[in-house]
Amino acid sequence: MVETISEHYDEKYFAWQAPMGEFGGWANLTKFNDYISERDHVLDFGCGGGYLLKTIQCQKKVGVEINPNAAAIAKKNGVEIYLRVEDLPDNYVDVIISDNALEHTLNPLQELKALYRKLRKGGKIIVVVPCESISYAYKPNDINHHLYSWSPMCLGNLFTEAGYSLIESKAYIHKWPPKYSLIAKYGGRGVFEILCRIYGRIDRSWFQVRAVAEKINA
Repeated sequence: MVETISEHYDEKYFAWQAPMGEFGGWANLTKFNDYISERDHVLDFGCGGGYLLKTIQCQKKVGVEINPNAAAIAKKNGVEIYLRVEDLPDNYVDVIISDNALEHTLNPLQELKALYRKLRKGGKIIVVVPCESISYAYKPNDINHHLYSWSPMCLGNLFTEAGYSLIESKAYIHKWPPKYSLIAKYGGRGVFEILCRIYGRIDRSWFQVRAVAEKINA
C-alpha cells in the first residue's frame, strides 16, 4: 500500500484531538451546510470521529479515516468508513467535504484526483485548509504537524490541476476564540459565529482558506 498520510497521525494524535471533536462537529457545520441537501450522499475526507457528519442532515454519511481509533468512533456515529479514498466505488457521492485534513496528506494533488473519481457528475467538493503566515515559526514536535499551507490562489490552482471546475477559493475568516465552549453554551450559534469572525481577524498567526469546486465531466 502506498503511504498517503504521515505516520504522525497515530493513536496519540487522536487522543489529543478527540476532546475537541464533538464540539468541532457543531462549530464547523456552517463551513459546509449551505452546499448539502437532505437527499445527498456526503463524504467527509479525514472525518475523525465522524462528529461533523453526525450534525449534517443528509441521506448517506461516508468517511475516509486512517486512524483506527477515530474510525471506530465514526462507525458508532453512523458513518460508513473507508481507510483510503481508493477503496470507495467511483461516482459514489454527491458532496465531498473536508475540514483541515488535506494539509496532513503526503500528496494533496493525488488525493484530490482520487476524490474526483468518487464524486458524481455535477457534485461539489468543499475543502477548508490552513493558510499560515510567515510569523508561524517552526517548532520541533508540533502536534499539528502540517505538511502544507495554501493561499487562495495556490488552493485554486491545486483544484483546477486536479480536474475540478473551481467555483471559489477565498479566505474563510473563522477562528474559535478563548473559552469557545462557554461562548457557545451561553451565547448560542449566533454569538459564537460573530466572535469567531472577530477573533479570526485579531489572531493573525494563521488563517483558513475554503475552496468550492464542481465535477462537470464524467
